[in-house]
Amino acid sequence: MPRHQYLTWRSTGFSLWLLLILSPPGRAAGLKEIVERGTATIQSDWAADPDYAYVERDETVKGGKTTSKTSQVVMIDGSDYFMPMAINDQPLSEADQKAELIKLKNEIERRKNEDPDARRRRIADYKKREDENGSLLLEFPKAFTFELLREEPMAGFPAYVLSAAPQKRIGPLSRAAKVLSGMKGTVWIDSENFHAIRGDCTVVATVPIYGILARVLPGTHIDIELRPVSESTWLVSSFSMSLNLSKFWIFNSKQITRSTYTNYRLNSEALNDLLR
Repeated sequence: MPRHQYLTWRSTGFSLWLLLILSPPGRAAGLKEIVERGTATIQSDWAADPDYAYVERDETVKGGKTTSKTSQVVMIDGSDYFMPMAINDQPLSEADQKAELIKLKNEIERRKNEDPDARRRRIADYKKREDENGSLLLEFPKAFTFELLREEPMAGFPAYVLSAAPQKRIGPLSRAAKVLSGMKGTVWIDSENFHAIRGDCTVVATVPIYGILARVLPGTHIDIELRPVSESTWLVSSFSMSLNLSKFWIFNSKQITRSTYTNYRLNSEALNDLLR
């Protein structure tokens, strides 16, 4: 899958999970407080994400073949930069590592001297990717009914478990609403500090995403987990998606992507270590 398509799907999947936290609740007792506090916490965590550098490993399984790429991700003057570290879990050679470090330094210098219009476009493109979550927020409150299911431990943390089921809707729907109309989900929220721990979304009805060009099929599954990176901030630690896709009503394909996010550090610290 081309990187821009992967980022779109990852963003969509993250959006669907994020919305389970942010959206107005149903009728179960205690749910209102859980969602309100969870909303404030996830918004704070999400806002802190650009402050951190991390190591991202992206793995794709398609046609029985597994490939992966590992990168150091840093923010440079308003947008992210991916510096390759390993291909198929084989670290770059010493010569290639030096070459990538030179590319990083050149990119920092290029962005320092960037034309103002080019800089605005670059940052706008980055923010557009990040803001794709917002397009779904507007539709989500109308698309689901909610229920507080139970309390149970998740990843060593005490947690509330919430479910969301799609409502039947009539009339024209936006693409975001169409995606949501075919999904159901479950989310686990830390019951002590109200950080999101895990989100799970499954497609239960065929979802057209580009008219007759492509449809997401039932069985598509998205799972995301978060872990603490500081005393007050939790960020994504893993994201996995099993995508069932139909193209032109004829060709069906299945692709599995898994990403992990480790070695979170403040962006300034990571850049200082890389450049010294």
